[in-house]
Amino acid sequence: MHTSEVVLWSCFLFSLLVVMLTSLWLRHRNQEMLHRERLAALEKGAEIRPTTREPLPWSPRIYLLRGLIWSFTGGALVIGLLGLSWASYRPHQESAQSLAFEARSVSQSLGIPMEQAREIVAKDEAARAGQYDGPGPAVALLGLIPLAVGLAYLIFYRSYQEGTVAPGAGA
Repeated sequence: MHTSEVVLWSCFLFSLLVVMLTSLWLRHRNQEMLHRERLAALEKGAEIRPTTREPLPWSPRIYLLRGLIWSFTGGALVIGLLGLSWASYRPHQESAQSLAFEARSVSQSLGIPMEQAREIVAKDEAARAGQYDGPGPAVALLGLIPLAVGLAYLIFYRSYQEGTVAPGAGA
């Protein structure tokens, strides 16, 4: 990686950390204010009002939602990484002028005949042909992880709907 890319990623990660920590601090401050309010109400003997963040009743449809989110995320990741791999494939072709210059410099530096230098450069060019500039297609397999998690949620939802899983077995 170039220095500018490292600086850019470092700035991005630092700003992400700042946003995350600020969010956590604000949430903590709100919880602390709620706690103080409830303690003051208890000390005065006033009725404590219910919080607005009461847990929602459990529903098996949450597994359907989670399964769909994870599955579509995994599928999109596979398609996106395959597209990135396909877009970064560049057949490596040197111009005839650069091949001739390279053969001449190999011939001079190694002290070998020009024909032998051309053969070396041709073999090197053949070895470099069809290389990827970016990630290979195997990187797209990373998308199978969230896809598998989503499918597990969907299977659990389906088995719950059919009654093969006991209620309360999920998290």
